[in-house]
Amino acid sequence: MSEQKITTLSEFLHHSGAKYRVFDLGRRVAKLSPDEFVNFEWAKTPYPYPFQRSALFGVIFWHPDAVDKHYVWFLKFPLDEQGLLIQSARDEFLVMLLERVGECMLAAADGQQIEGALKDSPYTFTPREDKMAAFNAHATRSLSLPPSAFFKDAHAYFTGKRPMESWDTLGMQGVADVAVRVDDHQETLGLLQTLPKLPAEPFKVLSTFLESASPTTNIVEMLSQRLEVQLQDRQPDISIVCATLRAASNSPASGLVDSMVQRVLKHRCSRDVEVLATITGRCWRSLKQPHICKLYMEQLANNEAGGYPVFSQLFADLVFLPGMREPVMQSLRDPKRSDKLGRFVGKMFG
Repeated sequence: MSEQKITTLSEFLHHSGAKYRVFDLGRRVAKLSPDEFVNFEWAKTPYPYPFQRSALFGVIFWHPDAVDKHYVWFLKFPLDEQGLLIQSARDEFLVMLLERVGECMLAAADGQQIEGALKDSPYTFTPREDKMAAFNAHATRSLSLPPSAFFKDAHAYFTGKRPMESWDTLGMQGVADVAVRVDDHQETLGLLQTLPKLPAEPFKVLSTFLESASPTTNIVEMLSQRLEVQLQDRQPDISIVCATLRAASNSPASGLVDSMVQRVLKHRCSRDVEVLATITGRCWRSLKQPHICKLYMEQLANNEAGGYPVFSQLFADLVFLPGMREPVMQSLRDPKRSDKLGRFVGKMFG
C-alpha cells in the first residue's frame, strides 16, 4: 500500500492502474465527464442526475495492457439534501473495497475476483434490463468497440429493410445499439423513413433508448409530428405521448423539445400523472423556461391522480435536480397563479 491515502473511487482506480469511464444510470444513461465525477466524489458539486435521492452509475474499467478485458461495477450512493455525496457512505465503500481487492487489484487479482469483490455490498445494484442494454450500447461506442451481434437485424428493421411484423425477432440490445448511433448521418436517414409508420410497441421500445441518445433535429421533427397526431385525437394514447417526449428529451435541438413540451402542457392530457412524471423525469431542461414552468406547475396542481400527494411528490423530485429550484420557486411566486396552485403552495410551505 502506498503512503498516500486513497479517499475516492477515482483515486483508487488511478492507483490500481486502471483506465475507466463512468455512466449515469438513474433517469437515463449518460456519460459523466472525468471532472463531473471527481467533483461529485469530493462533494464539490451536486450529482448532475439524481434519482430518488441517490447517485446510480456504472463504472467500466480496464488495464491499458489488457484492453480486451473490461470489468464493470454498478454503484449506488446516497445523496444529502443538497444533492451532494454523503461522505461516510463513500468511505465505508472504499474500506471494504481495499480490504477485498487491495490497491493494485488489476495486477494481483483475476477477473472473477474483481467482478465479485462487491457482490454483497450495500452500494451495488443490478440495473433493469433496458438500462443494462443502454449502458452496454454506450460503453461499446465510447470504447470504439463494435456493437452487439443483435445490431444488424435491428438496424435492418428500423431502416425499413425488414417487415414491420418481424419486430418480435429482434433483441433489445440491438435496439439500444441502433439508438445510440442515430447521430450518424446514414443511420438517421434510414430511421427517418420508418419512424412515422413504426407500430406502437417498437416505437415505445426505441423511445426508451433514444432518451439516452442525442437524436438529431430531423428525428425530433418526426417525433413532433407523431406527437401532434396524438394531440389532435379525441383520446390521445398516453403511452405514445410519453414515448415521444422521452425520445426527444435529450436532443440538442432544445427549441423543438421545448415546443413539444409546451404543446403537451396546453393539452388536457398533461394532467395525466404519467405525462407529468415524464416531463419531470426526462424533460426538466424545458422547465427552465419560465413560461413552460408556469404551465407545468398549474397542470401539476390539477393532476388527475389524487391532487396534493402527486403534486408534492413530483415537486420534490423536480427541485432536487441541480438548477431547478429557482425556476420552480419563481413560478410558484407568480401573482397570477391559480387558486388551486396557491392552496397547494400554502399547504406545502405553511
